Amino acid sequence: MGKIKELLSLIFTLEIAISFILSTYHIHSQVLFILDYIAILYFTFETLYNFYKAKCKKEFFKDIYNIIDTIVIIAFVLYTLNIFYSKVLVNLRLINLIRILVLLRIIKIRKIEKYPEVINFLTLLILCFISSCFIWVFEGEVNPEINNFFDAFYFTTISITTVGYGDITPKTEAGKLIIIFSVLLFISGIITSIQKALRGEDGNS
Repeated sequence: MGKIKELLSLIFTLEIAISFILSTYHIHSQVLFILDYIAILYFTFETLYNFYKAKCKKEFFKDIYNIIDTIVIIAFVLYTLNIFYSKVLVNLRLINLIRILVLLRIIKIRKIEKYPEVINFLTLLILCFISSCFIWVFEGEVNPEINNFFDAFYFTTISITTVGYGDITPKTEAGKLIIIFSVLLFISGIITSIQKALRGEDGNS
């Protein structure tokens, strides 16, 4: 049962990611919306079930993944309300973006816990992906150099990995802050890995 839940979570998570990417190319489909709706319904059911089964309700919201799932569910409810009731004023691009946070679920898949290198790579990939989504939301309409998700992903990746060709630059304050925060996260991750390695060497010596 646990393996099936993980597989379903992975499938629905990837569906949401693909749906977001396609939306940056102005590809909108009723089928994609229905699939998004099914995915969020699944996450909603899973979250409510886990909350019901939790022995301590307060402890439930101390889990970062449960908090993320709850935020994603609320965001999609607002998104749906805006579609059917135009009086509900929300930033659809920002609400659409919040769904991408479910990608963090991939990191907690049990089968990859045994492979730290895979976890490190996936963490970096997800960091780049989520940062790219934020860059697209805040830069896509005002930056002529960022026309789709690939442009945002390219810019974010070379910025986070400190390559920085300089062919694309952020135009908004939000875009600059996103890149600064992402680079700091990346560097702090490297420093943490080095510290762990050094501590391991000290322990063996």
